[in-house]
Amino acid sequence: MAVDHLDFDSGVVEAARELFSQRLVEGLTAAQFEVMAATEVNQTLSQGDASLLRCREPACYPAVAEALAVGYLVAGKVAVGSKTYDITLELINGRTGKIIGTNRERCDICGVEEAGEKMGLAASALRARLEALTKTPARFIIRSRPPGAAATLDDKSVGPTPLDRELAGGPHKLTLVAPGYDRLDRTFIAVSSVDESLDLELVPLPTKFPFRAAGWIGVITGVALISAGVWAISIDGHEIACAADQRDIFGHCPNVRDSRILGSALIGSGALAAALGGFWLYLGSMSGRGATEAPGPRAGAGVFARGVF
Repeated sequence: MAVDHLDFDSGVVEAARELFSQRLVEGLTAAQFEVMAATEVNQTLSQGDASLLRCREPACYPAVAEALAVGYLVAGKVAVGSKTYDITLELINGRTGKIIGTNRERCDICGVEEAGEKMGLAASALRARLEALTKTPARFIIRSRPPGAAATLDDKSVGPTPLDRELAGGPHKLTLVAPGYDRLDRTFIAVSSVDESLDLELVPLPTKFPFRAAGWIGVITGVALISAGVWAISIDGHEIACAADQRDIFGHCPNVRDSRILGSALIGSGALAAALGGFWLYLGSMSGRGATEAPGPRAGAGVFARGVF
């Protein structure tokens, strides 16, 4: 863990501030925490993103913890008035930025040394708070798109999604299976006493229908039918060849072609075939694009998670 910040009001003199900082680290160490002191924290953060030195909000605590490579942060404040010291310490989950433990000590009519001892006691008491949290199960809400996927958690069937489960802290393995979708396997870590949700999107299985081949066949067939229809309309009313003895006095054969209806039908069918072929070509290009643009290793889903205390 790291001491993220220890703030003082104006009534705390500089020498007392150094004492409180020292007692804080000593109290945390006595509670068997591996502690990164404020001076080391400031040095590490100043070499990276210096803006994290001003972090006082849960939203930026995870970035601070990541930069320091620690699991927990400690933040504190010391106020004094009429020789009465009010000490507040907060234990922060570095993964979520949430405050998971608070300890307050008050030292009435105290000297600096006595108030420093109170600081050490407040720091040591955070250990009991952390141990109590580790025994509290995590609550996980698991949802999938589409819903109703068969879920297996730690090799045990737990029913269809969505699920609301209490889990022991630590790593867990989740498998989701739904007809027509890729099997999804996920490993996640549950943090004791933390409520979280997993929103998982299953990836549809690639279709075996040959969209591109069928599309080109549809387009070519459509063009051929349209061409035949245009030709059929163009010969509508033309004479059908006959023998010389069948011609009239003007030399015309008695029968003429009646192909307008046939031509119209051919053109309509050709337009439909070409449109369907074009649609299949579009689907084929989209499925091919999806296969080439899938991000990262083939995992089967996009994941969104949030934690709430």
